[in-house]
Amino acid sequence: MKKKYRQPALFSALLKTVVVLVFCQQTAFGVEADVRTKPPYKILVNSDTTHILSCTSVWRPTREKLRADMFISTVDEVAAAGADALMMAPGLGWVPWWPSEVLPLEQQAAWFREKFQLPKATTPFVDFVLKGNDMVRITVDRCHEKGIACFISYRMNDVHAKDRAAAPTSGELATIPEFYIDHPEYLLGTQPNQMSWAKLLQNWAEPEVRNFKLQLIAELCRNYDLDGIELDFQRAPFYFRTNETTSRQRCKIMTDFVAQIRQVLNETERNGRHRWLCVRIPSYSEVHDAIGLDIAAWADAGVDMFNLASFYHTEQTTDLASLRKLAPQAAFYLEATHVIGVQGNTVVRINRRTTKEMFYTTANLAYAQGADGLSLFNFQYFRDYRDRNQDNSDGPYTEPPFEIIRELQDPAVVATKPQYYVQAAVNGSDPRRKFPFPAKMSEGSPITFLMDLAAPQGGWKNAGKMRIQSPASFDQSVWTASINGTPLVLSTDVNETYPTIYTQMQGKPEELRAWVVPPDVLHSGRNEITITLAQGTPATLISVDLAMP
Repeated sequence: MKKKYRQPALFSALLKTVVVLVFCQQTAFGVEADVRTKPPYKILVNSDTTHILSCTSVWRPTREKLRADMFISTVDEVAAAGADALMMAPGLGWVPWWPSEVLPLEQQAAWFREKFQLPKATTPFVDFVLKGNDMVRITVDRCHEKGIACFISYRMNDVHAKDRAAAPTSGELATIPEFYIDHPEYLLGTQPNQMSWAKLLQNWAEPEVRNFKLQLIAELCRNYDLDGIELDFQRAPFYFRTNETTSRQRCKIMTDFVAQIRQVLNETERNGRHRWLCVRIPSYSEVHDAIGLDIAAWADAGVDMFNLASFYHTEQTTDLASLRKLAPQAAFYLEATHVIGVQGNTVVRINRRTTKEMFYTTANLAYAQGADGLSLFNFQYFRDYRDRNQDNSDGPYTEPPFEIIRELQDPAVVATKPQYYVQAAVNGSDPRRKFPFPAKMSEGSPITFLMDLAAPQGGWKNAGKMRIQSPASFDQSVWTASINGTPLVLSTDVNETYPTIYTQMQGKPEELRAWVVPPDVLHSGRNEITITLAQGTPATLISVDLAMP
């Protein structure tokens, strides 16, 4: 079949001229990154764009149809809150949601309608562009009017809707391109230790797969006055058939790709202003080798910013401290989202919301471990994102807590806030991640895990409370707990230490156990927590939380 994807002249030249001499785990080629200053940003806020129509908001209270001013409102609320940069995702990385010459939307729509016999297929975002609008330009221009940076956050291997590729409905017009359908041989297929849906992603060992993304990113860099690009490798972190590639091969492929993006950014600079290259990557190093990620090599290849993200949720115990040391010349950010625990599935999901205390604690931990700032992902989804026919099982819903953003910018401020550390189960998380919950407990068999803590300003002074939670009643079972080898005293107070309106996944009294935590048993850094079912029937733990007022 004749290919219809245009290759811009700049892109063709880059493919011929960029030669990357990288030896992974050794010294990579040097670029200007070693002498550049770090970016000035403290708080990055992601906009997945789709939240505009998925959620109700103060500026879209009754699910009005898409309008240009909604993109402006998305920028305005973030800028007014004090964020430094908006990271806009114009689509899922497959079909351009902007006026494109690489893959014109008129061509995409005509092919999709004919291929799948859907003559009226359209979506609000694609239709917005087909009518002559440009959501990317609206967003970039508004960010600069409001004095904040604008990045494009580009998803490198997003899986949304790919399970419907064989028989799509109208909505998949915006997510499934001809390139994906034409090349079933590029799919990863079933691999060891991966998510079941990862088989639907494309294999980055194939040059055409990488080139397809590179063309679209290069076009964005050419056509818009961006402050930078974020390559979102966490959405989703599966790129290779690991049984067919070596660690060295994966690393070279990915480092070469990053260097090509750096070259594109350099070639398209405007008015001599440096354009930042950010990567959104897993915060847990267990998977880095499988996706070809070498932080030191990537920094040498021109990455300015590393955004460390968990699979979907806010995660406080991460590899930030050790990863930070691998690229001292780069800026590091720890990501926090609207939830800290997830139960259920994609049909019926209940999220434990990230409270203000949890955000403050996450920021304090990040700064203590060397982070330059915090990134906020899915922050808009505190809002009501239900379809009209869904119940309120995941409510209550609120406006996002924009008021905390200025406080999150300041390490001195978050170091004075009450602390709330949480490790909670996240259904559907990365199976390669070593994570303690959910934990199936049997009598006499303890679970021991690590929790990162950072002392507040002046150190811990007051006793706190640690709780465990099960989805079922503990009945008459007997539990013991210790921190750093010191046994804790059982507490009868199992209530939330910090009152909150977010009642999702808080647990009933019979599903909770609590202990008093003396401040002198804690230390900054990794702390060891041991929980034991001393007597009783088997149970499952879904979270441990530690509140230190």
